[in-house]
Order: sequence, then C-alpha cells, then structure tokens
Amino acid sequence: MTSAAALARYADLTRQHEETAQLADLAPRPPADQLIDTATGTVAIGRYADGTVARVPLWNSNGAVHLHISARAGAGSSTLIDHLVAAEHACPLTEPWVADPYGARPGLAARTATAKADTITLLREAVGLLRGRLGDPSDSTAYSPTPDRPLITITLGDWPHLSTNEETVGLAEEIARTGRLAGFSLRIETWGVVFQPPLPLTTTALRHAHQVTMTARLTPGLGTHAPHPAAPARLFRTWTPEQ
Repeated sequence: MTSAAALARYADLTRQHEETAQLADLAPRPPADQLIDTATGTVAIGRYADGTVARVPLWNSNGAVHLHISARAGAGSSTLIDHLVAAEHACPLTEPWVADPYGARPGLAARTATAKADTITLLREAVGLLRGRLGDPSDSTAYSPTPDRPLITITLGDWPHLSTNEETVGLAEEIARTGRLAGFSLRIETWGVVFQPPLPLTTTALRHAHQVTMTARLTPGLGTHAPHPAAPARLFRTWTPEQ
C-alpha cells in the first residue's frame, strides 16, 4: 500500500470511528405514519451521524425498488425490518407481505408466513397478482402506487433458509425480474457482509438492488447503505425497537 493510500485509509477509519461515536445513542422511532415520503418514494430507516434522516427508496420513476439486507446475527436487521413493515402498514400507498421463519409481523403485514410451505403459498399469490397487473391493458404507463394499486413489498427473512426450496427460488426470481414494472418490491435478508446478489437470486434486477448492511453486533442497529454495490456507503443507525 502506498503512503497516499495508507493516509486515505487512515482518514476513512478515523471518520468511521467518529461517526460511530456520534451514533452511540439509540433514538426513538418517529410515528410510523411519518416515515414514508410519498413525494420521493422513500422510507426513513434511521439517522446519519450528522443528525439528518437516512432513507432508502421504495419506488422511483422506474417503478418498484428491490432491497437486499445483509446482516450479522444480532446486528439489528430484524429491528430494521420491523420499522419498514410498520411504516408500510401505516401508508395507504404500500402493503407489506412478510415471510420469515423467525416471525412474520402479524397485525402489520397484510400476508404472513413462517413455514416453508406457507411461504410458497404467499409467493404464488404474489406472482399471480403481479402477472395480473402486467397483463392489464389499462396499466400501460410506468408504475406509480395508488391506494387501489399499492406498492406490495415482499420481505423474505433468512433467505439462506427459505432458498433451499426450488419453487421458492423460482417465484422470488420472477418477482425480482418483473416486479419493478408491476409495483412489487422484493426485500431479501441474508447473512454476511459482502455486496453481491444473494444466491441463487442472480437476476439483473436484484444485482442492482438497494443495499443495506448491518454488521455491528456490539452496536445493534448500526449499518451502512448504498444505492447500489458500486456506490459509496454511508453509516447510519436505525431506531430503538418498538415495545
């Protein structure tokens, strides 16, 4: 490593240390109905070190946006997902569906599944609705959510566990590939910290998904996010778990 590269690396580590210190205290979450900005299609997930709100996109001018959450156990990804589902439940333009073997957020998610068989049923229903939207000649314009045609977010928690089923993978692949145009956002949770598509989902759609990484087990809720794997990531911290 050259001296210039070493100095740049040292400066980067110093900045990360300072930002982590500024994010030492967990803040309470704002009301769920205030988290989604319908004008920009983004949802607040926490705050940056400078106190500004950290946001990730749910939809944009091209349609639905997929999300890949990569985490270490105990780093706070479940809390982050809880906040996302609560926000989507509170917004008339979004409808959360959740399949998660560790808890499917009943009462907030419109559809839930914990067992593998129920996950397949949920995904079959989602793909059926997706195909119906794509086949509707009255919906020939670019997708934009409405109360009658809300953005449907499909959260698949613990993807390494769920992806052992071939049909589950195939249905998720179809949502990743075609969901953008029909208002279906796929949200995959994997374990690890490498920015790469969660295999076996390797479609172009998910390869360019928004990235969130939760890595700090000693500081739960601390993570980074970037609009795509090649973009610079920013440090943020999500809010305290809701009781």
